[in-house]
Parts: sequence; structure tokens; C-alpha cells
Amino acid sequence: MFPQIKSVLSPLKPVCNVVKSNSGLLTTVLFVVIAFSMLPLNLVSQNNIQKKVMDQVNTALTSTIGQVALFMLFICLYVNGDVENMVLLLYVLWLTNNQ
Repeated sequence: MFPQIKSVLSPLKPVCNVVKSNSGLLTTVLFVVIAFSMLPLNLVSQNNIQKKVMDQVNTALTSTIGQVALFMLFICLYVNGDVENMVLLLYVLWLTNNQ
């Protein structure tokens, strides 16, 4: 990583350390969201609970606080080199926008 980028990202180091220490939990949460979105709940139930839940997730992620949190999370995943969670996060973002 370039020295200029390191100096800009240095204030995020404590946040990135928390993200790194909770990487397993983040993987589980992202996986659960992805698995829930793939369940064929519309075949079992008449009410569209899956769409309602994914709409709530989309609303939370597209709010101002959600966007700032997603930006910080994405930067921290990049700094930590956590490619698995970065891919899962990008897929969740794609899912919430395309439901």
C-alpha cells in the first residue's frame, strides 16, 4: 500500500482492528442474509416476508448512517485484506438492490 494511503487510513486503525477481530461474526451475518434471500419462502407462505425483510435491510443500508458504516466497513476489509468478507458484502449490496 502506498505511504500516502496509509497516512490517510491511519485514523481508521482502531475500527479496522475491531472489524478484523470480529471477522468470523461478520462472515456469519453476511452469509445468513444471503441464505435468507435465497430461501424459497414465497412458495411456502402467501405473505412476502422475504421481500419485506430485504426491503428493511436495503433501507438500513441506504440511509446516511448505513452508507457511512458501509464505506468504513469496506475500507477496513480492504486494509485487513479480508477478501472473503469483501465479496460477501458486495453480494449482499447487490442482493438488496436487486430484490
